[in-house]
Amino acid sequence: MAEPVGSGGELIRAAAPVRVADGTLVGVVVASDFLTGELAARSRRMTRAYEDYNKLKVLKKPLLGVYLSFFLMVTLMILVSATWMGLYLAARITRPVNRLSAAAREIGAGHLDHRLEPETSDEFGSLVEAFNTMAAELSASRQELERSTLHLRRQHQEVEARRRYIETILDRITTGVISLDAAGRVTTVNPAAGRLLGLGEEMTGRPVEELFVRPDLEPLAALLTGEGAGGDPPPQEVALARDGRELHLAAVTTALYGEGGAIEGRLLVFDDITPLIRAQKVAAWREVARRLAHEIKNPLTPIQLCAERLGRHFQSSPPPTRQLVEECTKTIVGEVESLKSLVDEFSQFARMPAPRRIPTHLPQLVADTLALYVGLFREVKIETVSPPAMPMVRLDPEQVRRVLINLVDNAIEAMDRRGHVVIEIQHAAADRVVRLVVADNGPGIPEGDRERLFMPYYSTKRRGSGLGLAIVRRIVAEHGGSIDVGSNTPKGTRFTIE
Repeated sequence: MAEPVGSGGELIRAAAPVRVADGTLVGVVVASDFLTGELAARSRRMTRAYEDYNKLKVLKKPLLGVYLSFFLMVTLMILVSATWMGLYLAARITRPVNRLSAAAREIGAGHLDHRLEPETSDEFGSLVEAFNTMAAELSASRQELERSTLHLRRQHQEVEARRRYIETILDRITTGVISLDAAGRVTTVNPAAGRLLGLGEEMTGRPVEELFVRPDLEPLAALLTGEGAGGDPPPQEVALARDGRELHLAAVTTALYGEGGAIEGRLLVFDDITPLIRAQKVAAWREVARRLAHEIKNPLTPIQLCAERLGRHFQSSPPPTRQLVEECTKTIVGEVESLKSLVDEFSQFARMPAPRRIPTHLPQLVADTLALYVGLFREVKIETVSPPAMPMVRLDPEQVRRVLINLVDNAIEAMDRRGHVVIEIQHAAADRVVRLVVADNGPGIPEGDRERLFMPYYSTKRRGSGLGLAIVRRIVAEHGGSIDVGSNTPKGTRFTIE
């Protein structure tokens, strides 16, 4: 406790209770001290400060709460501001990136016309402009690629159409075509070549040596693999033995040159000229027949007249002389008649009239023709087979009758007038083809003689003129058909007219 004393001084008294061990108050200790003015002033200031401190000490916790709340608010505002600023900056950074990413996905999806509007003039703006430039270049490149693709597709279609066109031509033409590459491997064997040479499509891709491995194809192999294969030899006629027939081919081979003059392969083209050769031979024989008929026929009549005159002249001669003259003149007249028949055949072969085609019922024509043989050959059985419904056929009845008589006569003589002859009529409606087959069970014809059967003056009979089958082939050819000969089953010969 302080009491003012004198001029500015203070008397300080302090009391403290005195207690015993059990806490009973037994007295008070009082102490006094005098403070000078300066010390008193300091004491008063300290007292006031202490009192202020005690007052503030009461407000410590509320103030602390206020300060903490303030600091928390400031911290929260700083965090919110920082977060907003971070998000704002992130948005400023990621939004152009996201736009670029979305635009890139559009470009990746094929929408090359997609563009971005630049929003800033900074690096992102430059990046957007670069992206738009890239998209424009990609769009131009795609358009150019599409134009190139369209052009290539059109070229491919043209090449494919040209390839199909060439393949169609190669498939349809009757000329055989075989091509090789630079390595000597077969690249093309068209159907005509396969048909003429008996080759299959499996030969494509094989070496040329395997193509001509058969001995009968050696003449063609010489054109490609011989000494003259390096150049372009002139067309040649090649004769091949094919299925017992002689096949004549006009063949030419040429080198296939690529860019720069390098040889990229060879081409062999050949055509079947067997009918032409046959026609030339037939024409030559027709000229021979015409001249023979003219040269032989002229003296035949005087010879016959002279022989008959000699016979009449010696009628009054003695019997031995008369008999000798009669036998001689009879022989001369008989041989003259035979020569006249031969000359008539020569004339018919040389001057065969054009067929006069009329609608004809072929089974009835066959039946009428075979009626001529009824009762002539007791040991020959002639059988006819024809379809139930047979359409009318445009043909020359007289010429076809002659063909049938010739084939049946040959069959009967080949069987030595003892055997079985079958005449079969076939009709392939789908192909619009009529076939006439004459088959016998005789000894047959050797395979090597079959092709020569139709040549003039070739005959297997002792007294045959060799013109019968030549005339038959000519009649069939003038009707637009063909005739073939083969073996019958189980034996004999089979002529097929188609």
